[in-house]
Amino acid sequence: MNQTVITGNLTADIETRDIQSTAGEPQHLSKFTLASNEGERVVFMPVQAWNMPHLAEYLFKGSKALISGSLKQENWETEAGDKRSRFVLTAYKVEFLDPAPAGDGAGAHANRANTNKRANSRGAGSHGQNRSGGARRSSRPPARSRQVA
Repeated sequence: MNQTVITGNLTADIETRDIQSTAGEPQHLSKFTLASNEGERVVFMPVQAWNMPHLAEYLFKGSKALISGSLKQENWETEAGDKRSRFVLTAYKVEFLDPAPAGDGAGAHANRANTNKRANSRGAGSHGQNRSGGARRSSRPPARSRQVA
């Protein structure tokens, strides 16, 4: 069984791109790196999440997240002929561990959005409580309160 659970902070904003699959279906890829403390040292884990385009709306550099997924080893050869490899965590579940924004729910990370002059129109996501008392939000997109035809 190949299952990994890791928690940490994003080292940069999420990179996203749309990819056509071999079957011709559109796929969405989100890539980011998670920094996780392991005692005195920090482990940097590259993460890829397929078909979770909403992650970039809620997670930013410094955001705390819990990632569940499976490890995959990537192998390649440099132009000089040196062999390289690395492990990548392919996420199947992402939980947002930062506290939910207070007030009217105008957006996740509203303070950061104002600081970095980002649009403050993000939804707050679904809420629960984590052990530290802060809000835990799932990687599922927020439920829409009204349907637009």
